[in-house]
Amino acid sequence: MLVAALVALAAAALFGVSTALQHRSAGLVTDAQADGGEGLAAFVSGTLRHPLWVTGVVADIGGFALHALALREGPLSLVQPLLVSSAVFALALRQLLEHRWPRRDQLAWAGTLAVGLVMFLAVSTPAGGVAQPADSRPAIVVGGLIGLGVLGFFLAGRRSTGRAAAALLGTAAGLSYAAVAGLLKQDMGTLDRGLGALVTSWPFYALIGVGALGLLVNQLAYQAGPLSSSLPAIMTVGPVVSLVIGVVVFDEQFRTGPAALLGAAVCLALVLVAAGGLTRSEFTPAAWAEGRRAHGPTSVPREVF
Repeated sequence: MLVAALVALAAAALFGVSTALQHRSAGLVTDAQADGGEGLAAFVSGTLRHPLWVTGVVADIGGFALHALALREGPLSLVQPLLVSSAVFALALRQLLEHRWPRRDQLAWAGTLAVGLVMFLAVSTPAGGVAQPADSRPAIVVGGLIGLGVLGFFLAGRRSTGRAAAALLGTAAGLSYAAVAGLLKQDMGTLDRGLGALVTSWPFYALIGVGALGLLVNQLAYQAGPLSSSLPAIMTVGPVVSLVIGVVVFDEQFRTGPAALLGAAVCLALVLVAAGGLTRSEFTPAAWAEGRRAHGPTSVPREVF
């Protein structure tokens, strides 16, 4: 369990770097679209060629590899909540790039998140046991519900604007990442039977497709509105749905008893509230609005990554 926790924290650090760079890229690519075309195709084309986005993808790949290792060593219900700490790493990178110290409220939110994570792990660390393969029937039901959710929130987000669009697309991205975590967990179990078994199994190719979809929706969420609207949705939906996948699909067991379950719920709520507060304190709608007035209706301000 300790190895899984440490590797998950390392993955969170790389995901935090990726978040900062890719959100900055979303704004710069949108600014450049004014001369090179408009619409989803122009945004995707510009994003794929932008150096900040490419660097963020490199960080994503490293984080993904560590995420896979963590899921091989531990359960979803342990690993996924730890990834919420990526918000702290994103904050630290922002302060480093801008040569300034974090404010007191940001330090308070970061400390609260750290305490909440420690308490969650202490209260609800899943019971030990042999990792179980996915149960087919629950996997089909949960996968279908996630697919419908991604489609619904994506369509609603594309029809909305501003903060509402960012939140809706962020929810779709969070659902996609939860599906990625479940597929990755299954693929790590398949890998134990050899590389040949992995590359001939459908979850491997589903992982590639859902992962690519998640990256696209995530970048669209960054482009649609301030990070204070999209990132809390991503960080909240992803871990919570991942916990459901772990318990329902992989039969992961939490510590039993009303006190343990209540304590786990309270600690997880504290983590999610702290992550949202940290994000909102760092990426303010006021800065987003200022950038929109200065650069156009769809741009990200220069000072917000």
